[in-house]
Amino acid sequence: MSNNIMELLQGIIGELKVIAKSETIVGQPVTAGERTVIPVTRISVGFGAGGGEDGKVENGSRFGGGGGGGAVIDPVAFLILEKDKVSLLTAKKKGSFDKIIESAPDVLAALKSLATRKSSGDSGDDEEKS
Repeated sequence: MSNNIMELLQGIIGELKVIAKSETIVGQPVTAGERTVIPVTRISVGFGAGGGEDGKVENGSRFGGGGGGGAVIDPVAFLILEKDKVSLLTAKKKGSFDKIIESAPDVLAALKSLATRKSSGDSGDDEEKS
């Protein structure tokens, strides 16, 4: 019976892995003119399985089982990339998760600025050394 339940669970989990791949969470970019839009989603998955056998040795053991799983894909936001600008359009009422995602463009801009300064040799210090 143990092998039958393992096969059942592996089948369910395998299908859920296909649904919950990273490309589902951060979607494929869509370019329209000079703008690129990247969808960001939240995925919730769940599954369950069970089984049993009759235990009668004379006719061979019989196994019966079942399982199922499901996923909910919830749009959270859209990253909008323009020439030198990144903006975020949230799809729902703001919660703590949304605030974290909303700060992503500011973090990206700060990293870009830091990389530009480092490549130009500017340390970012405004003070002169004596």
